[in-house]
Amino acid sequence: MSKALRHLALAWLGLVLLLVLTLGLSYLPLGSANIVVALTIAMAKGVIVVLIFMKLAHSPPLTWIFAGAGLFWLALLFGLSFTDYATRAGFPPQP
Repeated sequence: MSKALRHLALAWLGLVLLLVLTLGLSYLPLGSANIVVALTIAMAKGVIVVLIFMKLAHSPPLTWIFAGAGLFWLALLFGLSFTDYATRAGFPPQP
């Protein structure tokens, strides 16, 4: 098996294991830590996809800059969308 194919197989296996971990932890009553654990696992999955499948790990620095600019733009859009909800009357909802 070639080295590149081995890396892809290990990345796929890692994603499957993280999927099983996500599924298993979804049945545990973690309280407020549930969202933290779920987002941490999702971030790990995203890092695997970006570094291995998108081949960002062995790319030139300019590619890293543009990937970071894309993430910055996504964070900006989410932040601006949240300000719309935050300035509405009745946010956060009162019980």
